[in-house]
Amino acid sequence: MNRTRYLIGVDVGGTFTDLLAYDEGERRLLSAKVPSLPGEQWRGVLEALKKLEIPFDAIRAFVHGTTIATNALLQRRGAKTALVTTKGFRDVLEIGKGRRLTGGLFDAAWQRPEPLVSRDLRHEVSERIEHTGDILTALDTDGLDAIATALQRQGIEAVAVAFVNSYLNPENEFAAARALRDQLDGIPVTESAALIPERGEFERASTAVLNAYLTPVMSDYLAMLAQELSGQGVSAPVNIMGSNGGAMTLEIAAQRCAGTFLSGPVGGVSGAVRVSEMAERPDIITFDMGGTSTDVALVHDLTPRMSHDNQIDAYPLRMPQLDIHTIGAGGGSIIWVGPDGTLQIGPQSAGALPGPACYGRGGTEPTISDANLLLGRLDGERPLAGDLRLDKAAAEAAFKSVADKLSTNDLVALADGALSVAVAKMAGAVREVSVHRGFDPRDFVLVGFGGAGPMHSFLVAEELGMREVLIPRFPGHLSALGQMMADLRRDLVKAWGGRLSELKLADLRRETDGLREQGAALLSEDGIAADRQRHEFAMDMRYAGQSFTLAIPWNPNDSDFVPLRQAFDARHKETFGYADEANDTEIVNIRLVSIGDVDKPILEFTPSGGGNAETGQRPVWFDGWRETRVYDRANLPLGHSFAGPAIVEEAGGTTIVPPDWTVTVSDSGGLLCRFTGDDS
Repeated sequence: MNRTRYLIGVDVGGTFTDLLAYDEGERRLLSAKVPSLPGEQWRGVLEALKKLEIPFDAIRAFVHGTTIATNALLQRRGAKTALVTTKGFRDVLEIGKGRRLTGGLFDAAWQRPEPLVSRDLRHEVSERIEHTGDILTALDTDGLDAIATALQRQGIEAVAVAFVNSYLNPENEFAAARALRDQLDGIPVTESAALIPERGEFERASTAVLNAYLTPVMSDYLAMLAQELSGQGVSAPVNIMGSNGGAMTLEIAAQRCAGTFLSGPVGGVSGAVRVSEMAERPDIITFDMGGTSTDVALVHDLTPRMSHDNQIDAYPLRMPQLDIHTIGAGGGSIIWVGPDGTLQIGPQSAGALPGPACYGRGGTEPTISDANLLLGRLDGERPLAGDLRLDKAAAEAAFKSVADKLSTNDLVALADGALSVAVAKMAGAVREVSVHRGFDPRDFVLVGFGGAGPMHSFLVAEELGMREVLIPRFPGHLSALGQMMADLRRDLVKAWGGRLSELKLADLRRETDGLREQGAALLSEDGIAADRQRHEFAMDMRYAGQSFTLAIPWNPNDSDFVPLRQAFDARHKETFGYADEANDTEIVNIRLVSIGDVDKPILEFTPSGGGNAETGQRPVWFDGWRETRVYDRANLPLGHSFAGPAIVEEAGGTTIVPPDWTVTVSDSGGLLCRFTGDDS
């Protein structure tokens, strides 16, 4: 007898934990949503699994998106970390680039956060690698022994090793790390060249420190998760979603935890790419609004934009991650009055506990969710996750405190104004990933998902002049779906190149062949057979004299450099508005993405309820109260069309369709929505 097997994707957000299980036998998706448990994320994961009532030993694959690394950094709950660096470079973390980072450019009171490693925990050792990669000064092993003794005395919990020019030759750095591991008895050691063998001492040292700082916290969580799942009978491999859009094994995640900062949001982008492909919409902007934040990303020709030069909380992070912009505006974002008497939204959030006032868990401050309840967009009679019923009286009481400060009694107008402020803030985030990157958002489809995304996508689209919105099936669980479908991925980079006019194609192929062998070996270690491996190259390029680069895909079958040069000129013009075709170009780095294909669910979104699609009507505020039809998403047949205003309800999400929009249930199961109103 064939036994049903399940693929699992789980996304832990700041407010809710979303889980999807794919039944391979019946080709159907099962969903669960439970409140997240801050500090004990694994408990929420287990609770969501138990809610589905599936045999734990029937789980065949398990992919998990986690906010552990992000929360640990923002709350400064990382390990006591030391930095070991080349003599003379002790203060690189404080000197940095000698410029203000994003977030403080126009704020006179802004101060850069203190380094994660205090000066007394930064140690110098004699060694030096030349700019050619040759060893100028051998590692001072006696000096390193003295450092190890000092680290033990200081009670260090993690160590980062970052030497000058180690990206060209890591011999000294790796030797120092081996010696420290031998002497520090299990304390994790991070080598900068093992994470990112690229030029840039400050960025490389910062990345190594971030990784070391988070390693004990992440390792403890992953060990606890694996232990608890195993104890429940889950024997399937457990993978963690990475910031680069691929999955990684638990072992790799513990070593490269700085690559998990966007673990949850990237799952949503991956899921959105799949459903937009099914809907034949290759150019999209993802709009993932949860309880705490909103994440947006641009996808062109079904390819998400990737960033290699990032920062987390003002700390440089040079690891590949999807180009996602996050703002503190979610369903739980608190509405408050600023010192100047203006209405403000977030970034403070009511979170999972106590949550919005309408949750009835002790929250007293008004939030976006409370505003939607007062405007009739949420139904107080329909239970949310965990059988939670919304309390309208509590939402009114919360808004009354803000209304008193603004000397108004009109709570509906106040709630509507708060939503307008939130929409303007979220539209600004969409502009950040589109207009600021050289794209017109009107050329894209807005894909709304997350627990609150389908409620606000249409208003954001109207603000930006976008004419199409796509709401996937299971919008509140799309991040979990993306994680379930994530392939294993390894990123490799090598600093190599020079002016294109002086390089030889044969030399480039020799370098790329070596990288491909490394990528294939790593995927084989992860259990991926050779026939399920893909290897994709890109070149970091710039015009001669520039300091910034663009990553340009490269086809190893090209017979010369002409297609590469043409692709670079086109990308530069698209991004910056011009192409300097008379200037020579340079290759700075070779990048390789090695992908291991995994089994994926066969998505067949069909009606499942068998009942009436229209379930009733209720008054909803759209610049005035309007009687609005309510639909059950599970019973909407493929091809069915209707016009707004309308509300579509389903487990884990509510879609609010304003007037002047038409909705069609596409063959992909998604709601394909078009604006029919006057653009003026």
